[in-house]
Amino acid sequence: MPELVITWQGLLFEAVSFLIFTYLLNLFLFKPIRKILKERETILSTHKDGKENFEDLTKKLYESAEQEKNKLKIELNGIRESYKKEGLAEAHRIIAEARKKASENLTEALKNFDKEKNDLIKDYMLKSEEIADLISKKIINL
Repeated sequence: MPELVITWQGLLFEAVSFLIFTYLLNLFLFKPIRKILKERETILSTHKDGKENFEDLTKKLYESAEQEKNKLKIELNGIRESYKKEGLAEAHRIIAEARKKASENLTEALKNFDKEKNDLIKDYMLKSEEIADLISKKIINL
Protein backbone atom coordinates (compact mmCIF):
# COMPACT_ATOMS: atom_id res chain seq x y z
CA MET A 1 0.00 0.00 0.00
CA PRO A 2 1.39 3.30 -0.91
CA GLU A 3 1.94 5.79 1.76
CA LEU A 4 -0.29 8.82 1.90
CA VAL A 5 1.70 11.99 1.55
CA ILE A 6 0.08 15.21 2.77
CA THR A 7 1.69 18.43 1.64
CA TRP A 8 0.78 21.98 2.40
CA GLN A 9 0.22 22.68 -1.30
CA GLY A 10 -2.24 19.82 -1.46
CA LEU A 11 -4.03 21.07 1.64
CA LEU A 12 -4.15 24.57 0.22
CA PHE A 13 -5.50 23.22 -3.08
CA GLU A 14 -8.12 21.19 -1.20
CA ALA A 15 -9.14 24.21 0.89
CA VAL A 16 -9.41 26.46 -2.18
CA SER A 17 -11.33 23.76 -4.06
CA PHE A 18 -13.72 23.41 -1.10
CA LEU A 19 -14.28 27.17 -0.95
CA ILE A 20 -14.90 27.34 -4.70
CA PHE A 21 -17.26 24.37 -4.45
CA THR A 22 -19.24 25.94 -1.58
CA TYR A 23 -19.36 29.27 -3.47
CA LEU A 24 -20.71 27.52 -6.58
CA LEU A 25 -23.20 25.53 -4.49
CA ASN A 26 -24.34 28.74 -2.87
CA LEU A 27 -24.52 30.55 -6.22
CA PHE A 28 -26.34 27.89 -8.24
CA LEU A 29 -28.26 25.93 -5.64
CA PHE A 30 -28.87 27.73 -2.37
CA LYS A 31 -29.49 31.29 -3.68
CA PRO A 32 -32.19 30.19 -6.17
CA ILE A 33 -33.80 28.02 -3.50
CA ARG A 34 -33.70 30.91 -1.01
CA LYS A 35 -35.10 33.24 -3.69
CA ILE A 36 -37.95 30.80 -4.40
CA LEU A 37 -38.64 30.39 -0.67
CA LYS A 38 -38.60 34.18 -0.19
CA GLU A 39 -41.03 34.66 -3.11
CA ARG A 40 -43.23 31.91 -1.70
CA GLU A 41 -43.19 33.58 1.71
CA THR A 42 -44.08 36.93 0.11
CA ILE A 43 -46.95 35.34 -1.82
CA LEU A 44 -48.19 33.56 1.31
CA SER A 45 -48.03 36.74 3.38
CA THR A 46 -49.88 38.60 0.61
CA HIS A 47 -52.52 35.89 0.53
CA LYS A 48 -52.63 35.89 4.31
CA ASP A 49 -53.20 39.66 4.31
CA GLY A 50 -55.84 39.23 1.62
CA LYS A 51 -57.45 36.46 3.64
CA GLU A 52 -57.46 38.62 6.77
CA ASN A 53 -58.95 41.52 4.80
CA PHE A 54 -61.55 39.18 3.36
CA GLU A 55 -62.33 37.79 6.83
CA ASP A 56 -62.65 41.34 8.20
CA LEU A 57 -64.92 42.28 5.30
CA THR A 58 -66.98 39.14 5.83
CA LYS A 59 -67.26 39.85 9.54
CA LYS A 60 -68.34 43.45 8.87
CA LEU A 61 -70.90 42.30 6.30
CA TYR A 62 -72.23 39.69 8.74
CA GLU A 63 -72.51 42.29 11.51
CA SER A 64 -74.19 44.70 9.11
CA ALA A 65 -76.64 41.99 8.06
CA GLU A 66 -77.35 41.18 11.71
CA GLN A 67 -77.95 44.86 12.49
CA GLU A 68 -80.25 45.16 9.48
CA LYS A 69 -82.06 41.99 10.55
CA ASN A 70 -82.56 43.33 14.08
CA LYS A 71 -83.67 46.70 12.71
CA LEU A 72 -86.19 45.02 10.40
CA LYS A 73 -87.37 42.79 13.24
CA ILE A 74 -88.02 45.85 15.41
CA GLU A 75 -89.76 47.60 12.52
CA LEU A 76 -91.86 44.50 11.85
CA ASN A 77 -92.86 44.29 15.51
CA GLY A 78 -93.84 47.97 15.41
CA ILE A 79 -95.96 47.42 12.30
CA ARG A 80 -97.52 44.34 13.86
CA GLU A 81 -98.36 46.29 17.02
CA SER A 82 -99.83 49.19 15.05
CA TYR A 83 -102.03 46.82 13.04
CA LYS A 84 -103.07 45.10 16.26
CA LYS A 85 -104.02 48.45 17.80
CA GLU A 86 -105.88 49.45 14.65
CA GLY A 87 -107.72 46.12 14.67
CA LEU A 88 -108.67 46.49 18.32
CA ALA A 89 -109.84 50.06 17.74
CA GLU A 90 -111.90 48.92 14.75
CA ALA A 91 -113.35 46.05 16.80
CA HIS A 92 -114.27 48.44 19.62
CA ARG A 93 -115.86 50.83 17.11
CA ILE A 94 -117.88 48.02 15.52
CA ILE A 95 -118.97 46.73 18.94
CA ALA A 96 -119.96 50.27 20.00
CA GLU A 97 -121.97 50.69 16.79
CA ALA A 98 -123.66 47.33 17.33
CA ARG A 99 -124.51 48.24 20.93
CA LYS A 100 -125.86 51.62 19.85
CA LYS A 101 -127.94 50.03 17.11
CA ALA A 102 -129.17 47.32 19.49
CA SER A 103 -130.05 49.99 22.05
CA GLU A 104 -131.93 51.99 19.41
CA ASN A 105 -133.75 48.85 18.26
CA LEU A 106 -134.62 47.99 21.87
CA THR A 107 -135.84 51.53 22.53
CA GLU A 108 -137.92 51.44 19.36
CA ALA A 109 -139.32 48.03 20.30
CA LEU A 110 -140.19 49.28 23.80
CA LYS A 111 -141.94 52.33 22.31
CA ASN A 112 -143.88 50.08 19.94
CA PHE A 113 -144.68 47.74 22.83
CA ASP A 114 -145.89 50.66 24.98
CA LYS A 115 -147.94 52.03 22.08
CA GLU A 116 -149.50 48.63 21.40
CA LYS A 117 -150.11 48.15 25.14
CA ASN A 118 -151.80 51.55 25.39
CA ASP A 119 -153.83 50.80 22.25
CA LEU A 120 -154.89 47.44 23.70
CA ILE A 121 -155.76 49.04 27.03
CA LYS A 122 -157.86 51.68 25.26
CA ASP A 123 -159.49 49.01 23.11
CA TYR A 124 -160.27 46.83 26.14
CA MET A 125 -161.48 49.87 28.06
CA LEU A 126 -163.87 50.72 25.24
CA LYS A 127 -165.02 47.12 24.97
CA SER A 128 -165.40 46.84 28.74
CA GLU A 129 -167.45 50.06 28.78
CA GLU A 130 -169.61 48.67 26.00
CA ILE A 131 -170.02 45.39 27.88
CA ALA A 132 -170.74 47.31 31.10
CA ASP A 133 -173.38 49.37 29.27
CA LEU A 134 -174.90 46.22 27.82
CA ILE A 135 -174.92 44.53 31.22
CA SER A 136 -176.41 47.59 32.89
CA LYS A 137 -179.06 47.87 30.17
CA LYS A 138 -179.93 44.22 30.54
CA ILE A 139 -180.12 44.52 34.30
CA ILE A 140 -182.30 47.60 34.05
CA ASN A 141 -184.55 46.06 31.38
CA LEU A 142 -185.26 43.01 33.28
